[in-house]
Order: sequence, then structure tokens, then C-alpha cells
Amino acid sequence: MARYRLHHSLGRRRNIRTLHRWTKKHFSDRKKCRHQKVTDAKLIALLLARLIYKQPYPSVWWSDLKADRPGLPSYTQAFTRANSLLDVLERVCTPARPCAEVMIDSMPLPIYRPKRTRRCHFPGARWGYGTQGKFFGYKLHAWVLEDGEVAQYLIRPANLHDTTVSYELNRRWPDFSGPKIIGDKGYCCLGYIYPPKSNSRYDTGWRPDRHPKLRKRIETVFSQLVAEGIRSVQTKTLASLRLRVVLAVIAHNLTKP
Repeated sequence: MARYRLHHSLGRRRNIRTLHRWTKKHFSDRKKCRHQKVTDAKLIALLLARLIYKQPYPSVWWSDLKADRPGLPSYTQAFTRANSLLDVLERVCTPARPCAEVMIDSMPLPIYRPKRTRRCHFPGARWGYGTQGKFFGYKLHAWVLEDGEVAQYLIRPANLHDTTVSYELNRRWPDFSGPKIIGDKGYCCLGYIYPPKSNSRYDTGWRPDRHPKLRKRIETVFSQLVAEGIRSVQTKTLASLRLRVVLAVIAHNLTKP
């Protein structure tokens, strides 16, 4: 995915115009009927612009936009239309590209605060463990390239093991020209490169002079996604969680350093 010059210091209108140039390549820029207030391409550009300014609340961001653009649809209408474009967003978010190495890891996506999980009826959410302890929700499993771009990702319940979900990610392995997959000790199985354990009896392919730096890259990418609000716990449906994740990943790939 091409990199665009986007920064909050450039001004809101300029950033939205830049994002609009990208969205026009993948979404329609024509109104489907005369009552439609904004095109699909413009709508996605407005939603992506929120992540450039790191506004954690979509409703607050949309209210600010409506103050400058009175012709915009309501908050409910805008996100209902965005959910209808979710499949297209996920398809254009992570296009296949040839690469030699990818880093694989997972990060927690909690959907409720711990004190509210007893009353939670969120479909598919489960208890899981992360680096910060036990949480309730999902996990984001991702491939990250050396330049920091998210190559592909999956959202799965938190109780699934990282290796189990990694086999699902491997279904697109030929589309990326068969790269080497570099993981941590949670991916200790044949076919992956990972740090050897004390009882390892074969060469895992881990090279201390190179691979720790690559592993640092995926940790940095996850930190950047968290800063963009990907881990907000204000989620009521799986579709809204998928929309928040895909917008954050697209904004990250467009603005990666």
C-alpha cells in the first residue's frame, strides 16, 4: 500500500482530500441516488481522518465534522453505511504482495472492562491471556512486514492459541510468495522461526544478530495501533469491532514511517 503524507499539522481539509484520493481508487465516488448526502469514497475518507487526529470517540468526531459540513448524514446513518462496506474494506486493506520475511504475533482486543464481563452477552467473546494478564474479548493476529506494514490479520476469540490461528493466516502464504515466518516462543512448531528454548534439539532458524530487531518492529506496530484507538472497549457488535480494526489498519498502512 502506497504511503501518503498525512499529519494533523497539515489541516483537516488537506488530510481529508489526501485520503479521498486513496478511497476513490476502491470505492464509488458517485452518489447512487439524489437523496444520498455523501459518496462511499468520501464517507470512508472522513472516517479514516479521525485516526490521523487520534480522536478515540467516533461520535464526537462526527459531530465536529457536521459542525463544518452541515450536509453530512447522521452518525447512525454514516456508520450503518460503513458497516455495509465492511467486506470491501477488509479486502482492500491487506492486498497480497511478494515478501521474503514476515513477523507474526497477536494482541488482545478486550470488549468490556473486567467488572462488566459477568453481564456480557457479546457473541464469540472468550476469556484469554495476554502480556498484561487475563482479559475478555478477542485477539488480533497479524503478519507485519519489515517496513511496518500490516500484511494481513484475523480477529479470533481470545481463548484460541496463537499457533492455531497462525494456520489460518498461512492459507494466504502462497499469495505472499512463501515468506519466512518469524514468531516468538509461542510459535514453537516446525515451519516457523522462533527463539530456541533451553530443551530445543534442533535449529529453529533464529539468528540473534537479525531477528530480535525484526521482532521489535511488530511490537512497535501494535503500540501504534493501540495509540490509534484499536483497543477501545466501547464495542457492542462484532461488526463495529471489525470496522474499528480495519480502519485503524488502513490508516496505519497509509501513514507508516
